[in-house]
Amino acid sequence: MPSPSELAFDPITADWTYIRWLGDRKGIEDLTTTWGKTVVSRTEELSSWVEYCYQIRKRGVLIYAYANNHYSGHAPATIEQFRNLWRARGLPGLSAPPRKRPKEPLLFE
Repeated sequence: MPSPSELAFDPITADWTYIRWLGDRKGIEDLTTTWGKTVVSRTEELSSWVEYCYQIRKRGVLIYAYANNHYSGHAPATIEQFRNLWRARGLPGLSAPPRKRPKEPLLFE
């Protein structure tokens, strides 16, 4: 996925969106094959995503964000780093989306 600054269009087409931070699998596996700690600093990239996500949130769009271990070496640490960068900017708190059963009937009930 391109960085936010590389987007030449508005990719938001619904009232929700998702972001997946995927890394270079081959490149990071040259550095590690255990996924318990960060081995590649993604501070600069995640900082640009913080600003971009804030602009999306201001529009009322729900954001789901996912990271895999190949992004920086440890997916949970990537998410925690994003959250810390968000808080450091003094932005409104992040919360999980509400988990409610849809009112519409499910396809397979």
